[in-house]
Amino acid sequence: MIRRAFLALSMTVPAGAALAQSSSDVFGQKQIVKSVIEGDEEKVRQALLKQESPNQTANNGQPLLIVAVRAGHIPVVETLLKGGAIPDATDREGYTALMRAAEKGDVEIADILLRRNASTRGQNRQGQTALMIASGRGYAEIVRLLLDKKADPNSRDFTGRTALAYARQNNRGSVEAMLRKAGGKE
Repeated sequence: MIRRAFLALSMTVPAGAALAQSSSDVFGQKQIVKSVIEGDEEKVRQALLKQESPNQTANNGQPLLIVAVRAGHIPVVETLLKGGAIPDATDREGYTALMRAAEKGDVEIADILLRRNASTRGQNRQGQTALMIASGRGYAEIVRLLLDKKADPNSRDFTGRTALAYARQNNRGSVEAMLRKAGGKE
């Protein structure tokens, strides 16, 4: 069907005529979404200047900020935040951008999000916080950043586990020590 529509379009447009550029491509994907996926900070900035919302979602339902975080596009993350992206927006699994940064072990992006007041209290569909995710994976630097921003080491997921339990379960001794020093309990 798309091929037929394209062929019909190409037959009705005179040779050499330029088509007006729209904010969507042939598949309905907005230009800002494509630019975020590709990590093109300049095109993202231009789209925001044209009043595109930084709080849109990609075709898979993920907020653009989370798309940029997962791809590790630091300049795009910063541009979206400066453009008004909500740092605590969640994807379909209930993850925030901070949780996705913690999941990847991306210290730089986690720091950017925390400086933009991303909440340390958000919980995904399993009740996990960014601190629990980072603790279970042994990302000590992210754990330190989160604790510095007053993340609750005693928050519990829906099974009753704390960040300390995640660290212990995965043999993350240095993270376990940090959590205990911060008042963490199992």
